[in-house]
Amino acid sequence: MIQIGCTKKLIDYLGISPAQTAKEIEPLFAFSANLILLNRRKCIVIANDATGCGFLLYGITASDKKNLQELLEAGLRNMLASENISQEVIDRYIADCRFPASFCKTADRSSVARLNKFCQKIGYYESCFEPDDLFQTIILPEINYDIKFTADKKDVYATYEEQERALKEKYGKLYSTRAGIFDVSLELEMPCLRRVTIPMDFSLFYLHDIIQNLFLWKDYHLHEFILKRSKNGRPLRIARIPSSEDEDIFGASGCEIVDEREITLEEVFSKTDSISYEYDFGDGWTHEVRLVEIIENADIPAPICAELKGDAPPEDCGGPEGFSELIRILKDPQDPQYDELVEWNGGSSVFQKNIEWINSDLRRRYLAGAFHLQYEMVCDED
Repeated sequence: MIQIGCTKKLIDYLGISPAQTAKEIEPLFAFSANLILLNRRKCIVIANDATGCGFLLYGITASDKKNLQELLEAGLRNMLASENISQEVIDRYIADCRFPASFCKTADRSSVARLNKFCQKIGYYESCFEPDDLFQTIILPEINYDIKFTADKKDVYATYEEQERALKEKYGKLYSTRAGIFDVSLELEMPCLRRVTIPMDFSLFYLHDIIQNLFLWKDYHLHEFILKRSKNGRPLRIARIPSSEDEDIFGASGCEIVDEREITLEEVFSKTDSISYEYDFGDGWTHEVRLVEIIENADIPAPICAELKGDAPPEDCGGPEGFSELIRILKDPQDPQYDELVEWNGGSSVFQKNIEWINSDLRRRYLAGAFHLQYEMVCDED
C-alpha cells in the first residue's frame, strides 16, 4: 500500500487524523508531503522517500480535498509518464500502490529535510507555471533532476536515475518507443560524426535542437534542412520556420518551404534515408543526417547519443578552413596566437564534452516538454 507521511501543516489543512506509520512499507511506495504556497495558491508537494522524485498538485481548493485520492493517483501517473515510462509499467506500479493511500506523520527529520529541499526547488520554477495545469507537467523533468552522492561519496547520480533503477529492478523494461538510429556527420577535413537514437515522432524542429547539442552549437545563427534536391543539386524542398521573406526568395525558383515544427522524422525518413542540415550560412556548416536503422520498441526515455567521433568546431571560427587553422594553432603552445585563441575558446584547447554530459543534457531537455521550459527561461533572461 502507498503511504504518505504528511507535515503538520498538511494534516491540519486536510483535517485528518494520521494513521500509524507502517515500517514494513516498501520504500518505492513511501512518500512525504507538504502544503506550500506558490503564486498565492495552495499546493500539495509529494516526494518519494527512496528516490527523491516527486510531483505537485497546484492550486488545490477545498472541494479538491474530497477527490484527493484520485488526484494523488493521477499526479503519480503523470509524473511517471513525464519520464516517458511505458503505460504498462505505470499501470503495474499503480496497481501495486493499492490506493487509497494511507496518511501518517512524516517519518523522520531526514525525510522532512529532503522534502523541504524539494519544495524549495519547485519554488524556483513558479514563474514558469502554467496557470491552469494542476500537475505542472512542464517542470517535472527539472525538479526531478537533483545530483546526489553515493553512500561512499565516490560517485554521483541524479534522482531520476535512482527512480529508474528502482523501477527496473521491480518491473524490468521501462520504455517502448519507435525510434531511429541516425548518423549526423559534419563535412570537415577530419571525421566528425555523432550517432544518436531519436523517437520517430519527433519534429525536425527537435532534430535541429538535438544537433545543436550534439555539436555544441549555441543556436546563434540561421539554419535549414534540405529535404529534396534536383539532379543538379538545387534545393527543391526546405524545412525551416517560415518567414515572410521566404516567398519572395524561393517562390520564383519553385522551391517548397515547409514548417520544421509541423513535420516529423517519420514523415521525412519514410521517403528518404538522408537529408542535409545547414547551420550558420556565413561559416557554412553542412551536416548529413542519415537514417541507419529503425528500432520498433526502443528502450530509451529520450534521445541518446551512442558515439562521438571527432571534434566539434566552436561558433564563429571561420568555417571548415578556419577550424583547421584553429586546431593547428591550439596544438602548438609556441605559436604567437596560441594564448589569444585559448582565451577566445573559453580558456580551453579542446572542443568537446564527454558523451555522458551530452546524454544527461538531452534527457533533461526532452522529457515532458522540458525543452520548451528551458527555451522560455532563456528567452526571459535575454
